[in-house]
Amino acid sequence: MDLNNLDSSTLTPLGKDISQADIEAFDRLTSVALSPKEVEIAENPDCVAPKEKRLLALHFHPEWVPLPLIETRLSRAFPAAVDRLVIPTQHNRVTVMGQWAGVEADCYDANLGQKIQLLIHFRSSKMPRATKFLDMMERTYRYRAHQLLEVLEALTNPDESIRQEINNNGLDHQALDLTGFFASRLKQLIHGREVQDTDRSEMLKNRLLTDFMLARCQGLDPTLFGSSLSVANIVKSFVKHRLNYQRFSEAQDVIEEARGLGAGIVIPHPPQFWPALLDDLDVDGWEVWNPSTPNHALFLIESLARAQGRYKRPLLAFMGDDTHMSSKIRANVTEDKNGRGREIGFQPPWWDPKVAEALKKTGQGRERTMDEYRARIV
Repeated sequence: MDLNNLDSSTLTPLGKDISQADIEAFDRLTSVALSPKEVEIAENPDCVAPKEKRLLALHFHPEWVPLPLIETRLSRAFPAAVDRLVIPTQHNRVTVMGQWAGVEADCYDANLGQKIQLLIHFRSSKMPRATKFLDMMERTYRYRAHQLLEVLEALTNPDESIRQEINNNGLDHQALDLTGFFASRLKQLIHGREVQDTDRSEMLKNRLLTDFMLARCQGLDPTLFGSSLSVANIVKSFVKHRLNYQRFSEAQDVIEEARGLGAGIVIPHPPQFWPALLDDLDVDGWEVWNPSTPNHALFLIESLARAQGRYKRPLLAFMGDDTHMSSKIRANVTEDKNGRGREIGFQPPWWDPKVAEALKKTGQGRERTMDEYRARIV
């Protein structure tokens, strides 16, 4: 970062030193306390299925939103539901909701040499026996939590590969230096406000950088600031792809520990990890639809049917709404609109006539998935 590349007037609105406005913006963005308005948002769903008797939600992220508010949200979204299978799946953090516990686990598949993810669901009564499994998740969570700090370091001290990536995307070094200034200030605030190893550490995710930039952009040149947002997103992706996934627990080890807890296991959004479908992992099924990869449902249903013979017991078809409650509570203008439109328990392709016909032909369906998967989690 070389601030000499920036006109002195560029940084004037931000000030030379950390200001009270910086602190207030940072504390607001890293707070896990909900305002009355945010509680209202959390409790009231965007969609309602007034006559739906079944509720299936096995892939969603409450994040810092208290589970009682999620329960209220679901009771209002599905007021007639008499059969529920609802298990939250935070990233690498086991979450207990009633009789169930769940997690979305990052793993390293040694056979494939790549990262994959697994949805793991088990009965909360097994938590006292889950010490080793919880340790695996905690190590992965802590490693992933360092990603934001790596992004900030890459921006404050960009190496030649970062600079080349910025050039390749048609952005100039003024934008990189302005982003580096924000990154440096955010890094100071993280350490100065002693957020790490507290409840607020949940908020130390990559989006915090762009959220902080948006909170403190008043008075900056809009064109230069827009370019700096692009730089932030490019470097976040660049650092993400440089992560050493071999530091994750191996998928086979995670599966073995999960099975020891009587867990069910699902491969989420498989188009992102499609080689995992060929690795004959001991799983109960695949997500054939996820809003992050919405255009593969028919293909995946047919592929799942063809793969049945390779598995010890029938593969089940799942759909994940992949709702992140942060997108509901504190969305910003850079947030993926697709993410904002998700809703816990709503997986529209279950009701799509073409998808329903394909499921019927292969002996799949939402009712079968709910009944059989619940029976498998022992």
